[in-house]
Amino acid sequence: MRRILVASLLSSFALAATAATPHPTSNPAPSPQATVTRVTTGIAGPQLSSAATIHIPGDAMLDTFPNPARMLVRVDLDSTGNATHIQVLRSLTPSIDAQVIAAVRQFRWRPATLDNQAIPLAVNLNVEVQH
Repeated sequence: MRRILVASLLSSFALAATAATPHPTSNPAPSPQATVTRVTTGIAGPQLSSAATIHIPGDAMLDTFPNPARMLVRVDLDSTGNATHIQVLRSLTPSIDAQVIAAVRQFRWRPATLDNQAIPLAVNLNVEVQH
């Protein structure tokens, strides 16, 4: 019984040593680009450089809205800072929404950057409408 136990222990050591031995591969050495560690300067969000004023007539605002009424608008900015798509996520009325969208189209932005390169980015704007 001891001989079988010793033989099985020796064979398990041999298997472990074989598994730990590096085997040559047919893959070429990794290219220098694969071993380069990327360092980022970070992301900087877009900055509003100029905004438009929205004038809504008093009769267009319903008394049922709180003061200020809040809208949520999603703006997709391209890599130059121009609004490419504007979507109202929280609406007030169709006429007020249209006026807010027209005003947001006039906004000017400095684009977001990643690693000092301008990138497109979507932002959510909270718009307060006071009456």
